[in-house]
Amino acid sequence: MLISCIQTNPQNDVKENVKNIISQIKIAAKDGSEIIVLPEMFSYMGDEKQRKQTKSKINEDIFKELQEVSKENKIILVAGSHSEEIAGNPEKVFNTCVTYNKSGEIISIYRKLHLFNLKDTDGKPLYCESNSYEYGSMAEDYTLVTSEGNWKALNIICYDLRFPENIRNQKNFPFDIIFVPAAFTWQTGKEHWEILLRARAIENQCYVVACNQTGFFYNNQKRNYGNSMVIDPWGQIVARMDEEVGILSAQISKDKILESRAKLPAIVDRKIK
Repeated sequence: MLISCIQTNPQNDVKENVKNIISQIKIAAKDGSEIIVLPEMFSYMGDEKQRKQTKSKINEDIFKELQEVSKENKIILVAGSHSEEIAGNPEKVFNTCVTYNKSGEIISIYRKLHLFNLKDTDGKPLYCESNSYEYGSMAEDYTLVTSEGNWKALNIICYDLRFPENIRNQKNFPFDIIFVPAAFTWQTGKEHWEILLRARAIENQCYVVACNQTGFFYNNQKRNYGNSMVIDPWGQIVARMDEEVGILSAQISKDKILESRAKLPAIVDRKIK
């Protein structure tokens, strides 16, 4: 089964960012991708103080556009993340990943749990997501119905990658695919991105599909790492981009999951006290 990640470099023009991502979705769908994954915050990368101005309600505006795209192109769309309006809270938004099936129906809504709050050595905030985002809750697994059968999937977002216990604490663990939409920074990405992704694939013996933003933004003051990749259950990188904008596609197979778990039955051998 063919799966694709769309690696983008969004700026502060929401309409232009959404237009570009929809164009890329249609190209990937035409090329045969059955599942398409977008990066975190694909619709806006600018001044965080303006983040709340980009918000939408579920089933409205940008969320609605993506729903229609998934239906029209008959694809499963793991729609990265976009700012979701919070009723009664005009100051903050949720960082929300919605997944749509081939009929455009919502099959998963995940609101980012772990917010990235970066500080310097003196404790001064450098970049704090909690200034504009509200904390979400634990992700819930869901089922993807594909041409290769059903896949049990889980969505996490970017910084969540550093907290593996939340994956294994799921009542329906283990999973077939973990999706990781991200806006992983260049500074931490070059040191930790590949290591963390491969570790999550190896320890959970599943595919990890990580779609990252890339390039400079916010008047060239900030930079994301790119390097979107698909990793198999043995921890091998099946496909990887560098820091260019574009589409990354790879074939995935449930047989690889079965093979990995038969070869090394770590999940069966797991003991929890």
